[in-house]
Amino acid sequence: MDSLFLQKIMQHLKLILLLLTTVCFPAYSDFKQADAFTKSKDYTAVYSSCIDDAQKGEKNCQSHIGNLYRFGLEVTQDFVIAAEWFKKAADQNQISAQEALGVMYRNGQGVDKNNTESYRLIKLSADQGYIPAINNLGNSFRLGVGVPQSYIEAFKYYKLAAEKGNAYGQANLSNAYRLGQGVDRNLDLAFEWALKSSKQNNPSGHNLMGLLFRDGTGVKQDTQQAISFFKLAIESKQEPVACANLAFIYYRGIGLPIDYDESAKWLKIGIEQNNANSFELMAWIFVYGSKSISKNPTLASQYFERAISLGNIPALNGLGYLYREGLGVTRNFTKSKELFEKAIKANNADALVNLAVIYVDGLGENKNLEKAEQLILAALKKETLGTGTRKYAENFMNSKSQKNGLVQAINTQEQVTTTAVAQTKPIGNDDSRKFLDEVLKSTQLEREQSEKERKLLTQTLEKMQKQLESLQASANTASIKTEITDKKIVFANRKALVVGNDDYTYVNKLNNAVEDANGIAKTLESVGYKVFLHKNLNEKMFKQALRDFRLQLQGGDEVLVFFAGHGVQLGSANYLLPIDLKGDNEEQVKDEAIQLQRILDDLDEKKVKFALAIIDACRDNPFKSSGRALGGRGLAPTTAATGQMVMFSAGAGQQALDKLGANDKEKNGLFTRLFIKEMVKPGIPVDKVLRNVRNEVVRLAKTVGHEQTPALYDQAIGDFYFLQ
Repeated sequence: MDSLFLQKIMQHLKLILLLLTTVCFPAYSDFKQADAFTKSKDYTAVYSSCIDDAQKGEKNCQSHIGNLYRFGLEVTQDFVIAAEWFKKAADQNQISAQEALGVMYRNGQGVDKNNTESYRLIKLSADQGYIPAINNLGNSFRLGVGVPQSYIEAFKYYKLAAEKGNAYGQANLSNAYRLGQGVDRNLDLAFEWALKSSKQNNPSGHNLMGLLFRDGTGVKQDTQQAISFFKLAIESKQEPVACANLAFIYYRGIGLPIDYDESAKWLKIGIEQNNANSFELMAWIFVYGSKSISKNPTLASQYFERAISLGNIPALNGLGYLYREGLGVTRNFTKSKELFEKAIKANNADALVNLAVIYVDGLGENKNLEKAEQLILAALKKETLGTGTRKYAENFMNSKSQKNGLVQAINTQEQVTTTAVAQTKPIGNDDSRKFLDEVLKSTQLEREQSEKERKLLTQTLEKMQKQLESLQASANTASIKTEITDKKIVFANRKALVVGNDDYTYVNKLNNAVEDANGIAKTLESVGYKVFLHKNLNEKMFKQALRDFRLQLQGGDEVLVFFAGHGVQLGSANYLLPIDLKGDNEEQVKDEAIQLQRILDDLDEKKVKFALAIIDACRDNPFKSSGRALGGRGLAPTTAATGQMVMFSAGAGQQALDKLGANDKEKNGLFTRLFIKEMVKPGIPVDKVLRNVRNEVVRLAKTVGHEQTPALYDQAIGDFYFLQ
C-alpha cells in the first residue's frame, strides 16, 4: 500500500515538472534595484533596469518609468506618457502610481482635469497607508479639490504625514504654521518643520527655508541664505515654484538691487516647467519692461491668462488691472470689475483695493466713495494685503474727507501655498496719477540708478521736506540722514515713554536699567520719535509721568513704551515697580505699583494707531538674589488689544541677561543692545525687527549656557517701521 502511494506521488511530481517546462513565466528583475537607483539619483540606471519589465507589465517598474517622464529625469519631460504608465500601474493597485496619477488629475497634467477622480485615487492610496498620499490628501482639502475646502482637515493630514517622516508633509506643515492655516500661526514651528524637511534634501523643504529667510519669518532675514535654498529647490526640477520665489527677490530688490533681467532669467525656468506663479510674475515684467525686455502689455495679458488657467489667483487681479487701464487689451471696465470680484472671492486682498479705484473714479460705474471705503476697510483687515497697497489704502482713509480719491496701489503677493507673487499698480483719478508719476520716478531710480533720475529724486525729496518743515514744531524734530540730503524731518505722530529704574531702595538694585533707557531713548530720537525719558522714578513720579504722557497722545499716534526695571506678577496681572516700593504684601503692590494692563488700556482708549510696549524685566522668581523681577511667579502672559504689540525681554520663568560672561564690556543688557542694533535697519517692519531680536537673544544666550526667549504678543494690524 505504501509502495503504490509513493508511485502515485512520483507520477504527480513528474506531471507537474512537465507542465512547468511548457509554461513561460516573465523574468522580472528586482524592482527594488530601481528603488536604490532612485535614492542615489541614478535615473539612467532606473530607466535601463525598469523599461523592459515595465513593458511586460510589472507595476512597480511602470510607476518608476512614469516618475521619470513626469519630472523629466534623464528623459524628455512628457506628462502624457507619464500618465499612461501611471494608469497601467494604478490599475494593478500600485499605491504610489495611484497617488501620482491623482495629483496629475488635480493639475491637468497629461490628462484632463478631474477633481473627483483625483480625490478618489489619492484617498485610495492613502487608505492603504501610503504616506505621500496622506500628505496629498491634505493638499486636496487645502485646495478644495474633490472635497470641500478645509484648512483644518488639511492640517490634520499634513501633521500625520510629517510625524511619520514624510518630507513633503513636513514642508506643508511648516507652511500651515507659517500662514496660520488650520492652526494658530507659529513661526517657530514653521521654521522647525521646514528645517526637518530640508535636511531630508526635500525640494519643498528647501523652498520653505528660502521663503522664511527671504521674508524674515521665524528666522532673521537673510537674502543670501534664501537664494541658496531656492537654488537647491530649483536644481531638483521638482519644485518649479522656487523659480518664482527666487525671481521675486530680484523683482522687489530684497536685500539686493532691483534687477528685472535677473528676475526674468529664473522665471523662464519656471515657465518651462509650466509654473503658474512664474507666468504671473513674468507678466508684470512685460508690463513694466526692463533693460533688455521691451514693454509688451499684449504678451502680459497672455501670460496672465495662462497663469489663471493654471490656478493662479493674483493673476485675476493683474488681468483686471490691464482691462481697467486698457493695456494690451481693449479697455473694459465691466470685464475688469468681474476679474477683481473673482479674485476677491478667492480671498485676494489687493483686488479689494483695485476694485475700490473703480468706485472712486466712477469707471463704468457711478462714483461711490462709501462703497470704496467699505472695500478699503475690508482690505486693511487682511494680513495678505501687500505692503505698498496697505500704505496707499491707509492714505485713502486718511484723506477721504478731501475727496481726492485713491492713489495708485502697488500690489504684492497674496501668499498661496509656498510662493510670492508680484506687484500690480492700479491707478486712481487725475490727482492720484500725478502723485503716482512721482512714485514711479523714485522706483525707476532704484532700478537704474542714473544721474538724471537721482536728480529727480533729490528734487522730490526737497519738495517733500519743505512741506514737512512748514509743519515743524521745534520740540518734535529728528535729524535724518540720507545719501542725498541731511535735513530735519517732523514726526509729529511718533511718541515714546522710556523709563529706566536702577536705584531701588527695598529690593535689589539693578546695574543696566538706566543705561538701557538712555540707549533706547537716543535711538528712538534718531528715528523720529518724540521721547519722554525718565530715570529712577518713585511711585509719585512714575504715576505723574504716565499722566503727563497720556495727555500728549492723540488718535492716530504711533506709540512706544519702554520699561527697564523690576516687575512682578500678582494673579494674572503684571506690575512695574517704582524704586520706593517696599512690597510688604500683595495689596501694597497693587496700590503702589504700576499695572501694565492699565498702560495698555490707556493707549487703547486714546485710539492710537499703533502701540508697542517693551518690558525689559526678568520673568523668574523675584526673590532670587539677581535679576529683574519681584513676585511669586515672574511676569505673566499679557493681553494686547488690536493695534498693539507687547514684548517681554525673557520668557516665562526666565532671567534676562545683562552680560554674556565676565568679559562682556557692553553697557547695555543683552536684549536692549540687540534691539537698538535692529531698530535702525531701514525697511524692516517692526514685527520682523522684534523677531530678529528674539532669534539673536536666543542664540547668544545659548553660547553661555543660558535660556532666554523673549515673548511677543502681536495684535498689530498693518506694517509699521522704525526706519524706512
